[in-house]
Amino acid sequence: MGIFQSIMRSRTYAVLPSGPSGNGDHEQTGFTGQRCMVSLIFIVAAVSIILATLVILASRGASPDAFPDAYRELSPGAPRTTVDELYARQSASLEQAAARYTLKNSRSPPPNYDRWYRFAKSSGCLIDDYDQVHRDFEPFYQLAKDDPAFFKRMVDRGTQMVIAADVGMKTFRVKSGKVKMTDRRGSHYHGGWISILRNMRTMLPDMNLVFNHRDEPRVVFNPCIPEARAGALNVSDAAPFRNAPRPTSEYYKDEEHCLVPNGPKGFMTYANDASSFLSSSASADFTTDLYPVLSQSKISPCFSDILFPSEFHYARSTWSPKYKFRDNIAWNNKKSVLYWRGQSTGGWISGTNYHSFPRFKVLDIARAHPGLMDVAISEFYGWFCKLDECDAAAIKAEYNITGVASPRDDGYKYKYVLDLDGNAFSGRYLGLLRSGSLVFKSTLFTEYFSDWLRPFEHYVPVLPDLSDLVERIE
Repeated sequence: MGIFQSIMRSRTYAVLPSGPSGNGDHEQTGFTGQRCMVSLIFIVAAVSIILATLVILASRGASPDAFPDAYRELSPGAPRTTVDELYARQSASLEQAAARYTLKNSRSPPPNYDRWYRFAKSSGCLIDDYDQVHRDFEPFYQLAKDDPAFFKRMVDRGTQMVIAADVGMKTFRVKSGKVKMTDRRGSHYHGGWISILRNMRTMLPDMNLVFNHRDEPRVVFNPCIPEARAGALNVSDAAPFRNAPRPTSEYYKDEEHCLVPNGPKGFMTYANDASSFLSSSASADFTTDLYPVLSQSKISPCFSDILFPSEFHYARSTWSPKYKFRDNIAWNNKKSVLYWRGQSTGGWISGTNYHSFPRFKVLDIARAHPGLMDVAISEFYGWFCKLDECDAAAIKAEYNITGVASPRDDGYKYKYVLDLDGNAFSGRYLGLLRSGSLVFKSTLFTEYFSDWLRPFEHYVPVLPDLSDLVERIE
């Protein structure tokens, strides 16, 4: 039983009244003004099968929404009821699943769908609700009408690029039911990835795959802007996966589709300056061409990476944020304050720009509201303090960063636990959802499971600039 499925099936949620889902499904899919029925391109379908299977193996953060307009009566079973309803509406037969797939996507299921269905069914996982996978692949299906070979050509081009130079990615080849790496680049995760691919090799055709092993997304491309479709076919990036403006703040502000709203309602303000990734990314290295790259998280619509489950989300992975006990402290015995510990990851530090980074900013907020939070940076990440304008000793003194880590199980002592973005997504999120404490979540990033979590049921959303954090706690 893996992390996400045990989260979804468990009864360990701390619950708020349920409100509107607001899970960010308002984004457009594919190219604006174009709605086409594309004949199946085998390689695209095969990768979509991989993504759905990866999600199943992992299941063995939605965008923050506004506060509910009206409360319902508190119900500890509300999240469980929502999850039960989700599972109950799944297709009960292969025929029903295939019909729903065709209706939802305007195309037939991909090859080997029957094998995938049996795999999903035997694992007790979702059958129909993989909307994120479909959204990520829709631009490629649409482009297949204009250029059927586009997807495979871009995968092959990316593969050759990774083999030739270290661009922070890994490549794999499936051939005759065997899986192997096609490059010699180091990665924290490739051992787990190749093991997972081998587990599903009987469902896969001969193909190449490109995985992004960095935390940050890599494909800056928005299919919803005018002329995007023609732009995708006109591959023109002279330095793919090497574009690294520094600082990144001005670049992303100049790209209108990369201006990220700070909240979902009212007058528009932007969260770019509140995001260490957008303002001062330490590992940008992106491309502006539409490459089919598998990444662990992204910011929509700025990025068009294809999402897949991180190694942090597989129960058997050494990266999984496992907790020694579940609910080892009764709710009434937990402290009524907000808890957070973490490293100072996020982005390059230059001058005083770190004051806007969420992991530093939460400490400033805590100082201004004593007794409300127990938060600390446990370790200063010196790698991001190599610029001349960074004074590591002064920052450590300012925030009392001692380098002493706290036991992971300390989070159980608190009713409220906070999860913040680091370099990109937070790998501890699903682990925190199992902790029996109420999770406060602030993020700009979408992950593969974001559609399935509901704000104010599974977690409390907090704005990216943390301006509503105190109000949420109170």
